[in-house]
Amino acid sequence: MAKKRKSKDKIPIPILIIVYAALLYTTYTSLSTLTLAIWGKSVLGTVDVYGSQLVESGAEGNRSRVVTKGYWFMDGGKVYRGRVIYSSDEAWPSLKGGETRSESIRYLSFFPYINKPAMLSDFGRMGEGVIIYHILSPFGCVFLLWIVIRANRDGKKKKNNKKKAARKHIAESATHRVPQIIETRSEMDMFCHNCGNKLPEGAAFCSNCGTKAQGSDPDVCSSCGEKLAKGAAFCASCGARTQVSASGLCTACGAELPDGTEFCINCGTPVDPKTPKPIQPGQAATFVPEQGRTGLVGFSDMYNHPEIQAAMQKNKKFGIGCMWVLVFVPLIGFPIAGLLMDDFPFGESVVVGVFISIVMLIFSLLSLRRSKQPIWEGVVVNKYSKEKYEHRDSTETYTEFTTVITTDAGKKKTIVEKNSRRHMYDYLSVGDRVRFYPKLGTYEKYDKSRDRIIYCNICSMMNPIQNDRCKRCNNLLFK
Repeated sequence: MAKKRKSKDKIPIPILIIVYAALLYTTYTSLSTLTLAIWGKSVLGTVDVYGSQLVESGAEGNRSRVVTKGYWFMDGGKVYRGRVIYSSDEAWPSLKGGETRSESIRYLSFFPYINKPAMLSDFGRMGEGVIIYHILSPFGCVFLLWIVIRANRDGKKKKNNKKKAARKHIAESATHRVPQIIETRSEMDMFCHNCGNKLPEGAAFCSNCGTKAQGSDPDVCSSCGEKLAKGAAFCASCGARTQVSASGLCTACGAELPDGTEFCINCGTPVDPKTPKPIQPGQAATFVPEQGRTGLVGFSDMYNHPEIQAAMQKNKKFGIGCMWVLVFVPLIGFPIAGLLMDDFPFGESVVVGVFISIVMLIFSLLSLRRSKQPIWEGVVVNKYSKEKYEHRDSTETYTEFTTVITTDAGKKKTIVEKNSRRHMYDYLSVGDRVRFYPKLGTYEKYDKSRDRIIYCNICSMMNPIQNDRCKRCNNLLFK
């Protein structure tokens, strides 16, 4: 199959999030500075953290150093803290333990958590260039935001237009196409009627037992392929029973069949072998995977079972819920901590919370994207273990177990496990063929006939091989 080409017009979601966050933060910085300059109230604060690092000696004015400043001030008997990082030529002496320095601070009287040193938020001390920058910056950010959003929409429109053009072309070509009769094989015909082995499309004989594939032509013997006499109940060449009973007689017991019947009134055998046998009273209708006919050798079809699909949907909802928790907890928790903790400035807490939330969101979206990748198969080509240190300066060690798989597409995949959590390392052997399910994040072994255990593909619980359901989550095992 041809690989799906990625659209070059669409901007990746992680990059969009980073661009949006940067533009919104720049807009907030400029608007807060202008607000403090117009409506801010001045107070004498105390600087207790100061650092000035030389970046480039030959830089333009106010660009040679990066200054870090931590300060606090009081309003209404309550202490408020702030922290800023800015470019400047300022080179005051560093503050040693216990030393402080007084400096004018501007803040909003109705919300003192928004504050800055007066030199960064006072029109009289900022300079004309800085004032013009802060006035134009929000407009520039909004304009850039509009360009990014429009570019992303245009990419989607181009993609949709290509799809519409392709559909239109298919529809037009279909109107001029000469009707063709295509012979298809039924689902039952894809398996050998003698041994149950799965047959490749178009196969005439079973690759496992050599039996001729069962065809849909009732005038041809399904066993030897010889042409049948009209109305014959048995093949004149090999003696095999015909697909449909002849002369109104049951092919199993020979009883006479009334016209139009689908099952024998004497023994219950279907008149047409392709008709499924009726379920006996008290017998539950259960899903039997087609691969089950070959025992424990072969990949299971349980992945498409309704129970497994429901479990996958449940896991997906749980994962999305966890993603939003990881995003909103730091976004809400850090600002609250900034309000309650005197040593944690509110402005700094907001920035830290937003940054961690964006990182969590990017990692979660990447995980969801990986789960949408197609199922792949491969062969275990190597296994090895390695002793590693917990930290660079630590003497504590752990053992890392690595299982290397080469996919059918030629790519290299690794399963890395640590210490006692070496389940796949012990379960898989070199030469084993495996299948990986991205939506589940688990592996299935092709040949399970020599195993005593089997892992649940839903919860990864180890189960005895004779179990049909997982003893922990009660989901069907891939057998």
